[in-house]
Amino acid sequence: MKNQKKAIVLGLTASMLMPVCFNSGTAEAAAADTDVAAMQAEINDLTARLTDLENSLAAAKEKQEAAKSEKKAKKEAPTIKWSGSTKSGYMYDEKKTGKIKAEAKILARTVVDKTYDVGLGLKFKSTSSEPSGKKCSSEKNKIKLEQAYVGRSFGPVYVKAGVQTVSLGEGLWLSKSSVNQFTANYKMTPRDTLYVGYGRDSQDYLVNDTNDDKPPARTRLLKFAQYQHDFSKDAYAGLYFGTQQPERYLGVYGSTPIVGKLGISAEYVRNTNKDKPELIENKDAGSGYGYKYFGANKNTQGYVISLNYGKAKKKGTWDIIGQYLNIDQNLFMDDKYTDWDDYITADGFKGFGLIMDYATSDHSKLSLLRYWAHTNPDGDNLEGGTKAPLEKSSHYSTYLKFTTKF
Repeated sequence: MKNQKKAIVLGLTASMLMPVCFNSGTAEAAAADTDVAAMQAEINDLTARLTDLENSLAAAKEKQEAAKSEKKAKKEAPTIKWSGSTKSGYMYDEKKTGKIKAEAKILARTVVDKTYDVGLGLKFKSTSSEPSGKKCSSEKNKIKLEQAYVGRSFGPVYVKAGVQTVSLGEGLWLSKSSVNQFTANYKMTPRDTLYVGYGRDSQDYLVNDTNDDKPPARTRLLKFAQYQHDFSKDAYAGLYFGTQQPERYLGVYGSTPIVGKLGISAEYVRNTNKDKPELIENKDAGSGYGYKYFGANKNTQGYVISLNYGKAKKKGTWDIIGQYLNIDQNLFMDDKYTDWDDYITADGFKGFGLIMDYATSDHSKLSLLRYWAHTNPDGDNLEGGTKAPLEKSSHYSTYLKFTTKF
């Protein structure tokens, strides 16, 4: 009996314990499933976040690349650089006539594809003359193409084609803008330069005085070659030859410091064409070609010597220049190409000049120019080839002007 109770108790105990053990195993399994689900949910959340981060990174990289491409495109895009100058002044000459002059240049330059230089510019010019004797006051307003060219470098050679400015030596024969040329500048060594050009001389004004009934000026063949050697920054010498149909020119020039701020420069030019054509004045045929006085049938020549002290470049600086010019009659058919075009004409020019400049700022200058001279005629040159020669006459002028550059 006792053994039966024991067996019954053990049976009951076992029966009671069996559900407890089963329920405990079920709870542990449920807890494990919950942990796995939580971990899976966390992994899914991390995966989603990683995907979002990857997408954000890709978008940021795309934006960065777009910004770099835009910056590179802007850097490589042509940039226009503007520059120019203004000039205004009052000139009084031997005819006791005053002229008010004003001029402005607007220039633009850009580089295309890091290869080609492109330039474009216009010049605006106005001249008002006061009445003199029986002559009434007059006014001329003109617009001209200053430059329109394309240029490119090929190693030490820079070539330029189109309307441009050309200048030789000190400018006694040739210093002119609006010239339609193909030019090449060859830097042979750091101190030696060869400069050549071929084309036509100056073009006519785009807009001219409406009261001027003359037809457009005839352009002429213009070609030249110049060699220059630089001894130092401020000392150089050179020679050139060229043709401005039908004239043939040969010139030498140079400049050097003497002592301190004192320096000297000079130029000599010779016209070897002895056959001077008669001036064409037929309205239908054009004007400005030939000479009013001719017949000497000889070479003509001219020279200029300048002594200069100081340089008017920075604000408050100044310079003074003394010049002597001796220019034969008929050295130039057209006096508009020399740097002294306000003074030299086909009648010749012989005399002295004094120039004083003061820099009112780093980019502006006040100048006073005074010349005492006379024409320089040749007795063998007759008007129309058959009439009287030109008589010597005085030629003086005073010119006060203010110039700026920007």
